[in-house]
Parts: sequence; C-alpha cells; structure tokens
Amino acid sequence: MTLTGQRVEAGRTGLSFRLDGAGFGYGNTTVLRDVALDVAPGEVMVVVGASGSGKSTLLRALAGLLAAREGRVLAGEEPVTGPGAERAMVFQDDGLLPWRTVRRNVELPLAIRKVSRRERALAATEWIERVGLTEAAERLPRELSGGMRQRVQLARALVGAPRAVLMDEPFGALDAQTRADMQRLLLDVLRDTSATVVFVTHDVDEALLLADRVAVLGRTGVKTVLETRGGPREALRERILKEL
Repeated sequence: MTLTGQRVEAGRTGLSFRLDGAGFGYGNTTVLRDVALDVAPGEVMVVVGASGSGKSTLLRALAGLLAAREGRVLAGEEPVTGPGAERAMVFQDDGLLPWRTVRRNVELPLAIRKVSRRERALAATEWIERVGLTEAAERLPRELSGGMRQRVQLARALVGAPRAVLMDEPFGALDAQTRADMQRLLLDVLRDTSATVVFVTHDVDEALLLADRVAVLGRTGVKTVLETRGGPREALRERILKEL
C-alpha cells in the first residue's frame, strides 16, 4: 500500500451503520434489546446515557468486539462479524505501547497492514504534525501528559484512513482545560476527513458541542435521537437531560 493509496482511501465516504432489532448482553445479563439506530455516512453521532445504560456495549458491537444476540448490526451493507480496518477504536485508556515512541505508536496500524517503512513514516509524520506533537515525536508514552497521550491515540486511529471512528469516552479522564483542547482538536481534524464518528460520553455539553445527532439510551435501548444543528442549545440540553 502506498501513501497515494492512503489518500485515495481518505477520500472515500464515511461508513454507515444500522442496528435493526439488535440485542446485546454478557453471560445471563441482557444490556440492550431491540435496538434500532441508523448512523449516516460522515456524521458525528454522539451516544449519551446514564451509567450502565449500555453506551460502551453499543460501541463494542459496532466495532465487532461483541456479537448481537438478536437482530442485525450492519456496517455499510455488510453484517459486522468482527473487527475491521475500516473501523478504528479510540478508548479512554489510550493503550499506547510503552516501549514505542510517539512516532512508532502512530505507525503501528500501518505496520500491521504491511505498509512500507517509508510510506508509514511519511503518514505518521503528517498525523503527528496535525495533532501538534512534532516536537514530541521521539518521546516515550511515560514522558507525555494525559492530553498528549490522547493526541497520539487520535493520530494512531486516523493514520490508516478508517471510514469510521468509534470513540469511547476518550476525554473523560482529562482535566477540564485539556478536555476542551481535545474537543477543539477533534472538531478541527474531522473537517479534513469524511469518516463517520460514533462518540460515547456521559457529558451532555460535550455531546452538543460535537454531535450532528445525539442518541439517548434508556434502560434497555435507544429512547430518542435528536438533531443538534439549528435548534436552541439550551432547549436541546434540557430535553436530553429530561430523557436521561
């Protein structure tokens, strides 16, 4: 695979998702049932809900890390049967490999896909610059702040030009200022990609800042889906809080 090939991939449309009567659980416990949700290509769908409502379970299902017990989970027109390179995950725990530098952590998805050393170095350099870490490219994770580590994780997720990025409360452990900085960075980065984003958070204000639409989870499934663009922010905030 060449860098030119990656740029072609980056120009593809985002990946749509559909959950059709889907149910999920662990062992004898059902977490979500009869879930119906459509995510359009290229949109930012933010999922909010109370603790234990199944936000992370839903994201794991879209990532192919948890099979549906009933119903269907589709990415594009294809059933989700496991993880895939078109779907990248970003976690609250950055999961950086401690023995690899920033550059080598960012390169990792491309190395796994057997991209040439030269091409992955070029792609990693571009993304490291885009997330503002050029001066830290040769540092190890232990030498980075929490916000810097999350920037590395974001670059690592996007370097392979995925069609969808699935984000599980990635900024939840950051202090308020760093969290605001990461939110602005994410919005800036998304302007240059067509990737679909499904973002899980418990923070309603974060949801309203980032989302095109917000899906509110109840005890066992999706209670409502709300458009966020064009409406009064405070009224939307109050409606989401009421649904929670």
